[in-house]
Amino acid sequence: MSTEPLDNATIALSRRALLRRAAQLGALPLAGSLLAACGSSSSNASSGAAGGPSTGTIVLNNYPDWIGPHEISTFEKLHPGATVKQVTNATSSSAEVVLAFKSGQYDLLLADTSDTGQAHAADVLQPLDFSKIPNIANVTHSFRAAYPYGIPTDYGKVGIGYRPDIVGEKITSWHDVWRLAPKFSGQVVFIDLERDCMGSTLKYLGHSSNTVSPAQLNACKNALISIKPHLKAFLNTNVGQGLVNGSTAIAMDWDYDVAINKQQQPKIEWVEPTEGMKAYLEGFAASKSTGHLDLVQEFMNFLLEPKQYAQFVNTTGTAYLVPKATPFIKSTISKNPILVPNANTLAKVEFDRYLGGAGATLWANTWQEVKAA
Repeated sequence: MSTEPLDNATIALSRRALLRRAAQLGALPLAGSLLAACGSSSSNASSGAAGGPSTGTIVLNNYPDWIGPHEISTFEKLHPGATVKQVTNATSSSAEVVLAFKSGQYDLLLADTSDTGQAHAADVLQPLDFSKIPNIANVTHSFRAAYPYGIPTDYGKVGIGYRPDIVGEKITSWHDVWRLAPKFSGQVVFIDLERDCMGSTLKYLGHSSNTVSPAQLNACKNALISIKPHLKAFLNTNVGQGLVNGSTAIAMDWDYDVAINKQQQPKIEWVEPTEGMKAYLEGFAASKSTGHLDLVQEFMNFLLEPKQYAQFVNTTGTAYLVPKATPFIKSTISKNPILVPNANTLAKVEFDRYLGGAGATLWANTWQEVKAA
């Protein structure tokens, strides 16, 4: 079995690099290049006297091309005197995201639930006035509840992609994967990211994907070590690509990757395991250092307007969480059952949470033991 080791920054961004492939689903070009640099977020601004529109400059730390190609320009036209500058500042851990919030360079940042949980604990997040972000009501409630410190924008769940024509039976669970792995030794692929791989294994064992129990994490380690001899590889990019040509029979994979590969190979099937799924959830949160909260909140509200939000989804191909945007989303996404949120699916999902300092260390050490075994 091979592992393809990468440096920390590459690993942290690999999921996003994979997501950029998902633009194929929307059949739209990716957004243009982002601004490479910007000034401090302390540029001149007005908070909008007497309830008027806010002006000034806000700085957004975002992944490359992780926004609709015309969203910022449209917002600036609708808000004369307002400017949104984007930068890409790669981070390799939640701790580095917290430092980015604390740095004073950014007014709002793309961050997932683990990042925002740690940032909240460090008291570097700016509380929002959601009465000034009325479009938050467009977001499905479960996503809002799981992402309380900002506006959620997208999520991805980890399930199973497989080839029924190769496997010869229907897969419905993580237990099926562990049971079938010896039969298809060398044709099984797992994700090479600890939260995704260990979280899914914990679901297999009947535990929370956010547990910090040493006993449960030890059981997780043992389960992964037991299946490891039958894995073709741990991968963090192009995880399910082998399903297309049949070199992979079963893959622990993200929903969007299976959706892309299924377009190329209709024989691929997606499974939401009966034991449940772990999922990441991310969005935009405001830095406590921002001096432009009104403008930040206006921009957040704009991003959740259904037509604007659809532009983001059509560009990225992500699973989405604003049902009112459905009429404006490409049918290859909106009619894809893998990507459309529904109550049955969400009932099976557990979103990542901040594990705490000791918990994060325990997870990291456990993962290293798995990889070293």
